Order: sequence, then structure tokens, then C-alpha cells
Amino acid sequence: MRLRWLLDDLAELPVFIRMGAALRRASEGGRDTCATLVVEQAQRHPDRVLLRFEDETVTYGEYDAGVNRYAHLMRRAGVSRGDVVAIVMQNSPAFLMAQGAVAKLGAIGALVNHHLAGAALEHVLATSRARIGLVDGAALAAVVAARPGFPVWGEGDPAALPSGVESLRAALAASETAGPPLADLRGRDVFLYIYTSGTTGYPKPAVVRHMRFTMGGIALSGLFGIGAADVVYAPLPLYHGESNFVGFSVALRAGGAFASRRAFSATAFLDDVRRHGATMLVYVGELCRYLMALPPGPADRDHRLRVAAGAGLRPDIWQAFQARFGIARIFEMYGATEGNVSLINRGNRLGSVGRAHPFQHHNIRLARYDVASGELVRGTDGFLIPSVDGEPGELLGRVGAGAMPYDGYVDRAASERKLVRDAFKRGDAWFRTGDLLRRDAEGWYYFVDRIGDTFRWKGENVATQEVGEILNGCPGVQESNVYGVTVPHTEGRAGMAALVLADGTTFDPRGFHDHVMRNLPRYAAPLFVRVLPRMDVTGTLKQRKIALQGEGYDPGHVRDPLYYRDDAAGAYVPLTADLHRDITEGRRRL
Repeated sequence: MRLRWLLDDLAELPVFIRMGAALRRASEGGRDTCATLVVEQAQRHPDRVLLRFEDETVTYGEYDAGVNRYAHLMRRAGVSRGDVVAIVMQNSPAFLMAQGAVAKLGAIGALVNHHLAGAALEHVLATSRARIGLVDGAALAAVVAARPGFPVWGEGDPAALPSGVESLRAALAASETAGPPLADLRGRDVFLYIYTSGTTGYPKPAVVRHMRFTMGGIALSGLFGIGAADVVYAPLPLYHGESNFVGFSVALRAGGAFASRRAFSATAFLDDVRRHGATMLVYVGELCRYLMALPPGPADRDHRLRVAAGAGLRPDIWQAFQARFGIARIFEMYGATEGNVSLINRGNRLGSVGRAHPFQHHNIRLARYDVASGELVRGTDGFLIPSVDGEPGELLGRVGAGAMPYDGYVDRAASERKLVRDAFKRGDAWFRTGDLLRRDAEGWYYFVDRIGDTFRWKGENVATQEVGEILNGCPGVQESNVYGVTVPHTEGRAGMAALVLADGTTFDPRGFHDHVMRNLPRYAAPLFVRVLPRMDVTGTLKQRKIALQGEGYDPGHVRDPLYYRDDAAGAYVPLTADLHRDITEGRRRL
């Protein structure tokens, strides 16, 4: 280990030592689970507010009673230890009560994205192996149309529910508030299935054990300095890990309050954090970008937020966001739901996703990756080539004794496909994150791009994230989405950028060209531009690229304004049908 890394590790060690006993209780063989935590906290402070949802508040005691009602409903429906319960709900106290109930019974909660519909929802429900489903009113019609094949309890007027759907309201009213016997669980037992975004194929369920939920709450509340007086505000979907594990788990562990809403609203943000007295924000990068797109106001710092934690906050807005809203500490993080790699920026290092936990550097590696071939690079000895400082490489997490557990997916074959074996020595195994990062000489990691988002053009690698950060700095550009598109008669993929402009602005073809060529090498400068009225994003505010790539740059099919980079003219010019024909038939030199 390098001397500087060792000194930094020693400086951080006391914080982790203080959490040692609690972390051991939440280990694989420990009895600290979500269920025991719910019961213990309700007994300690039953009248303290735990949940703040829009205009509703729920105390710890009320939450535990609600969890018990759901648990009795599930027991009457035949749910027992190891059974799967599909939870298809918007953010709400009910969602978290249903989640707590599966913990008490030792069942498994399949947290299904309530935005899904059609074939994707049919696939997720059919492969969930759920014994029953709990569905709110917003998702009920889509679930019924998907013919789930298991009993469904739905929210809404009992007299107006679709045929075959049991009344969730009536079932809960008939349930007891006294706690059922807790299942005899350990930290290694499976708690939840969290579905990946499904950028390739349908969403896949990743395995989350109780220790992931409880250890995360212990470690993060300690690192963030969150206590009983704090309110954690997380307006992101609870069916993903950011709000659930960085938000709810932290608040529950600390004895504080968790605040959320059905769906994120940039315009409601400041009203929410003031009303709830929020002291910590859980974010994703696009959430921060949407907040920055709002007109600045004198009340931007009129709140109690002192900590923000999340992923995807990019350097192009990092300092401006922190300065505008006056948030003292930013904890940028990196992790994968199905993986075993965790990084946290514990030092306010601008633009970094963090460094390895103390004395765990050997469990994380960057390996050289060839964008053109789409493969990790092996040397003449047959092993992977580690990336040097400053060189992008795929981030890998070691699988084995002494490393973070790798749980992967419910589908074991899918889990195996995420591993690279015989990586650095015979017989070893490493989890492939699918992300390109770089590391500096001091051991800090920086996100570069998703593998697949990075493309090759003119013999050079182009990282879409890095290009996007440059484009977002152009006057008038509110948001950009960069991707590669194929061009006939050429090798690789040419860059294309979908732009959303700030309110009251129009696209400046010459000004944008000047900005691009001044800040990017020619091979990385987008060849095509599409101006969108709004950006299409997932439920967790991640930009969608696949549809945009598929639609390409044909003005005969794309109705949004399209432009082509004309360096001779020093501007981006309208992409007409004639110009498109010249490009695709090879008459235009690119």
C-alpha cells in the first residue's frame, strides 16, 4: 500500500472503530435485521415522528402498528418465511409498512417499479415467484392487465375494485396491531429484491440481504453524522436503493425522521425541506441539475440542510449547487445494487466518487478496457492489465474471503455473467461493475462513463459523461444527453447530443459550435445535435439513451430540430433531408 494511502486510512480508522460493535451485530451471522430494528426503535420512542410524507406524519409506534397490520394480512394469505411478496406502490408510508412486514415474517419483498406496464411488467411479475401482490391505486390497472398469476390486494374503494382483486383497505382494517412472532433471521437472510434498470433486456432482481440494509444504516448514519434530531429527505423512488438504503435505513437507525413524497418535484423542493425541517438530502445528479435549472431566489438558503449524499453529482455543477443552496457537506458515493463495490467521498473532494474503505484498497481494482473491442485487456501472461494512475479502466470488486459479499441476482447464471475469472491470478474472481473510472495518485476515484456509453470515433475513445459536462457549461444549455450513433461508410460511432435549453432561450448554432470546439477535441465534438422540449428520464431520473440512439438523426423520422456540425461554416447548421442523404451516402467528409 502506498504511504499516502496508509496515512489517510489511519486518519479515518477511528470513525470505523467506533461503529465496530454495531457492524458486527449486523454481520452475516448477526441477529440485527430490519425487523428487530423496527421493534426496538418503536419501543424506545413510540411517540417520535419517523415518517413525514407530504402532509402526513407517522410516529415510530404508529409505523410499527402499521407494519403489524400488513404482517397479519400476509400471514392470513399464507405468506411465510422465504415467500416473495410483490410490492407495487408509489412512495408512501404504506410502501414502507409493507416492506417492514416482510422483514418480520422472514419473507422477501420484491420492490417492483410502479411505472412499469405491458410486457416489461408481465415479465417482472411472472418471474418474481411472488405468493401475493400488494398494489396501490396508481399501479393497480397496469398490474391487473399484466395478469400476474397470484392473488392481489389493491388500494381503492372496495366497491370499485376490479374483479378478483381483494380490498387492501378492508384487509388492513381487519388486521391486528399487535406484533406477530418474529422470524428467526440472521443478517445473511434475503430481505428484498431490487430490480435493475433493465437497460439491456427486462429488469433483473438483485438480491439484498438484511445485513445490507442494517449495516448501511449503521455506517452511513455514522459517517454522515446523522442523529435523532435529524430529518432525512429523499424524494426518489423507494423501489431503488438510494432512497431506501441511504435515506430510510439511515433515519431508522439514527432514531430520526425520514421525509419523502410520491414523486420528485423541483418546484416543491424548498417548500418540502422547510416544512419537514430536513437536515440531510438524498440525491441523484439529475435531481441537483433540475434544482439548478430553477431561477435563483433569495430563499435558496432558507432551510436546515447541512448534508447531501447520493450519486451522480458532476463537477460542472458541483460547486455551484453547493454554493447556491449552502449545503456544507457533500457525500458523493458509488455502488451497484447487485455488486460488492462501495465508495464514499468522505473528504469533500470535488468531483470524486470516493476512495476505498480503510485498508480495503486490495479489494478494488481498475483494469484496462478496450472500447473498440468491448473487452477487458489481457497481457501476454493471460491476466488483466491494471490501469495506471489517471488511466480509465473498468472498476472491479474482488469476490472471496475478506471482501464484501457478492450476492448478484436471483438468476445465478446472470450473476455469473457479471464475474471475470482468472483475472489477476489463477482461480480468482472479480465482479464487473460495467463502469469506467480513473484513480489519482492519492487513491481517489472519479467516474468516467458507463461501458457502452463510451464509444470510439476517429480512432479515439469518447466518454459521453465527460462530453456532457462540457456541453452543460454552454450558455443556454440546461441539460445534455450524449450518445454515439452509427454513420454508414465510417468506423465506430459519431457523437450526438440531445439538448434541453433553458427557458426563454433558443439554440445558438454559432455560439454552441464555438463552445464545443474551444473545449473539446474535434473527435469528441458532437457531429449531430437534437433539441428536445424535455429530457426523457427513468423513475430514478437517469437519462434514457437507447431510444434516442435508435431514432438517430434522420430528419424524415425525427420531428425535433436537428443540426449538423459544419466546421467550414463555423456553426451547427440545420440537418436537411439533402444533407442527411449526403452524409449517409458518403458524399460528405466527416
